[in-house]
Amino acid sequence: MAIEKIDHVGIIVQDLELVKEFFSSLGLELMGQQEVSGDWINNIYGVDDAAATVAMMNVPNAETVIEIITFKSPQNVVPDSNYFPRNIGGSHIAFAVQDLDQIVSNLKDSTHHVIGDIIQYKDQYKLCYIKGPESVYVELAEKLK
Repeated sequence: MAIEKIDHVGIIVQDLELVKEFFSSLGLELMGQQEVSGDWINNIYGVDDAAATVAMMNVPNAETVIEIITFKSPQNVVPDSNYFPRNIGGSHIAFAVQDLDQIVSNLKDSTHHVIGDIIQYKDQYKLCYIKGPESVYVELAEKLK
């Protein structure tokens, strides 16, 4: 028995369309979207009357998928976003990228912004964090040659 790979990362949001647009602006592609409810979702989450909309977004050139979920029932709970990166629980998703500066430049006309500075870690990586909608944080990591 062994873990083979990361299959997907799930993110719970209020505004599904806004978060889908954010990930699309980073180059992810919508694979599909559906309404889910019934015994299976009640049982896996351990709640009654669960109902949600789920969108699956493909990370290009990878086997990992981002699963974006908004619950209709039970109601979503918003954490305190003022404490990134110190909130307990999910912190961020890191993407390996090419041309980090161009990606950041493309985001300048949107409401998404770099937190802190774009930094160089040793001679290995150029890194930054982006704050997306609904306190979804993404790290961009460009491997230096």
